[in-house]
Amino acid sequence: MPYPAGHKEKSRAKILGAAREVFKKEGFESVTIDEVMGAAGMTRGGFYAHFKSKGDLIAQTLLSETVESPGETGQDELLGFAATFMSANHRDKPATGCPATALSEEIARSDAETRTAYTEYVGHLAATIDALLGNDAGKLSDDALAIMAQMVGTVQIARAVSDPMLSTRLLKAGRQAVEYLLPPEVA
Repeated sequence: MPYPAGHKEKSRAKILGAAREVFKKEGFESVTIDEVMGAAGMTRGGFYAHFKSKGDLIAQTLLSETVESPGETGQDELLGFAATFMSANHRDKPATGCPATALSEEIARSDAETRTAYTEYVGHLAATIDALLGNDAGKLSDDALAIMAQMVGTVQIARAVSDPMLSTRLLKAGRQAVEYLLPPEVA
């Protein structure tokens, strides 16, 4: 009996969703294809119908990430976006957060395909910040890149320290730093 229409696309989406969470929680190296497929509620046998390799899965996982943006632009919207990004909730839930905060270290040691997919994701994140700044979507501004670097680095360090009070202070300091980084026309 054949599968219903759309079955393959739904299975692929399920695998990608499971991979996003497992990779961000555990990292690329320590996670096996069997673990990803188990998290998706599937067996390893179906993996190769969707992906060429684990490397392909990693790249496709990064390419499937989306950056949620507020619909409006301006200082308040950007600061709200930054506050949500540099929050205790995002710090404490890497599996459902931004891959830039959870996987940058591993991606730096990954193959070209993975790094290219990550570069595309980072471009989307910076473009979202540019849009909030009211800048042209066609090019990435240095302001957006600096704000993005501040946001990502803040969450990474806040996750890494063992002192909860210091972690909370880092998140607050990161949000304040974004205010300082706002270009004069937005501030």
